[in-house]
Amino acid sequence: MIAVAGLCPLTMSAHAQPAGAAPTPPDTVAQAPAGAPGDAAKTAHEQSSTPGATTEAGPGPTSATTAPALDQTHDPKQVVESQQQLVTRTEQQFGKRSRQTAEAYLDLAEAQRRAGDHPAAETSYLAAIEVYHSLEGPFTPLVIEPLTALGDNYRESNDYVSAMTAYNEARTINRHEYGLLNEDQIPLLDRLTDVLLELNKPAEADEHQLEALRIVERSYPPESNEALAAVYKYAGWLREQGRFQEERDQYMRALRTVHDHYGKDDVHEVPALLGIGDSFRVQRIPEPQGAGSLHDALQILTMHGSTDKLALAETLRDIGDWEVAFSKVDYEGAEYRRSWAALGEVPDGDKYRKQWFSGPNYVLREPVSLAGLSQEPNAPSGHVIVKFDLDKTGHASNVTIVESDPAGFKDEAVVRHIRRSRFRPQIIDGEPVARESLALQFNYRYSRNAISSEKEKGKAAKE
Repeated sequence: MIAVAGLCPLTMSAHAQPAGAAPTPPDTVAQAPAGAPGDAAKTAHEQSSTPGATTEAGPGPTSATTAPALDQTHDPKQVVESQQQLVTRTEQQFGKRSRQTAEAYLDLAEAQRRAGDHPAAETSYLAAIEVYHSLEGPFTPLVIEPLTALGDNYRESNDYVSAMTAYNEARTINRHEYGLLNEDQIPLLDRLTDVLLELNKPAEADEHQLEALRIVERSYPPESNEALAAVYKYAGWLREQGRFQEERDQYMRALRTVHDHYGKDDVHEVPALLGIGDSFRVQRIPEPQGAGSLHDALQILTMHGSTDKLALAETLRDIGDWEVAFSKVDYEGAEYRRSWAALGEVPDGDKYRKQWFSGPNYVLREPVSLAGLSQEPNAPSGHVIVKFDLDKTGHASNVTIVESDPAGFKDEAVVRHIRRSRFRPQIIDGEPVARESLALQFNYRYSRNAISSEKEKGKAAKE
């Protein structure tokens, strides 16, 4: 049985997750010193679906994502009807200009959004915002949440310009009420970044990520966990954009800060060392500095007694990834086994075991050809669903196209991509195993001219 991922808008940066499962968050080291290297170093957008971002993938032409799990308990239409009745009762009891009515409209908007009725959700969000404005004026912080949700609603319906307007209004009020350097605006900057990527404005997106970094740097000393984590977050953004040398420059900057304030071989070095190693691997360069950085991180953790089992598990996992990606012989999985064992001593270790060792998870991603694809936000969208088997050394076989639209347009490119990529082996009970019928869906925007040319070729071949 093949589980199939849902369709999402193209990003001109690629990220891949297993089909049929809830989207897997980036690898995290929640207890790691100086921030969370697996989180901040590998993605810049933690609160969104991250169109335009990559997770250990580097730049590429397609995105492979999963559909979010749906609540099957209640019929969404019935929930909407119930919320509509609640709005009516609330207006009757408290009046049309009351906080209770605004909150009822917000609940209705969320129900309409979950039901996929984005125009109706927009109307309800705007109704809630209007009530709040009427009660407390144009700069009331009460409208920040509904404006943000309204922006998310616009994004889900691919209305990126309106999404930008809603997010910018929310951020203006945030800054007016809480100050220019308050950190609560950073999730809004991340959302704006994602929208700018959808609109093919990477330079403006980068400015928003730099601004998020500056906000933190102006609020905390450079050696603090908060400032270092912000550096890793920006480094992750640079990786998503394929700016690998700039990414590694940020990690080296963090290392210099750690050396100056904590000394050499301090555990605060670990996130930056892991970031350097993973950066070379994602770039597909078997640079000795990359492997050396990973082993240096392991040595530091061992030297300090490995009290942070989650950081130790991630470091061992990343060393295993390096071996799968670049070893000339089949890797037997020694570090993966040790990583699995270390997670047994971590709270929620089973969650990390599932996240890291169920898949497919890329460790070396061969780019998909850009031929025939478009960066334009209004270009037609397409997808390819592919299934394949994975052996216990991370090699794919039996690659088969399940579905593609437009039919045949990117089939060969996706099959070639899967065959040439390397994946983290699946681990069950601490041992690498082979798995069958894994599936990914690749989503993209294509050039109309390319599709026309493809149809002409097909027609000529038939004649």
